[in-house]
Amino acid sequence: MKTTKKRPSRAKQPTRTSDHATENTSTLAQWGKATARGCLIALAATAVLSALAAGIAYATADPDALVMPLALCVLALCPLIGGLVTYRARRASPLLCGVLNGLGLLFVYFVLSYLLPDALRGAWPSGIRWGLRGGVMAFSLLGAILGSYAPKKRRRKRR
Repeated sequence: MKTTKKRPSRAKQPTRTSDHATENTSTLAQWGKATARGCLIALAATAVLSALAAGIAYATADPDALVMPLALCVLALCPLIGGLVTYRARRASPLLCGVLNGLGLLFVYFVLSYLLPDALRGAWPSGIRWGLRGGVMAFSLLGAILGSYAPKKRRRKRR
């Protein structure tokens, strides 16, 4: 008769509560660093792309016609870049990366909107403002999801 031996579990179980607390703290710190990195790079991309868009708009004969479309393109691209960077920094749960990056960017946008004078805030109706904020979250999620797709490795043909 054959007896089967029970293999010991290879998963490392925390033995004390302090070990478990340390694991959670380091995980929270890693999420915070990834989110901060994504937000900072998205804000830097906002500055660079806004300057580029302004240069493109003012190089045309009628810059007023291009200001709004270029501003909306910048508003869409920067959260997308931030979501992608957040996912690439953490490499886990693209939806959570996108949501955290979107919330971080919205927090920064809210703080900046209250620091700017009323003349620079814009006179958009509240429905459009909330739609733009939802767009920030949507494009941040899209960036994180796009970042989760690994590039396919090409196989070399043997001759």
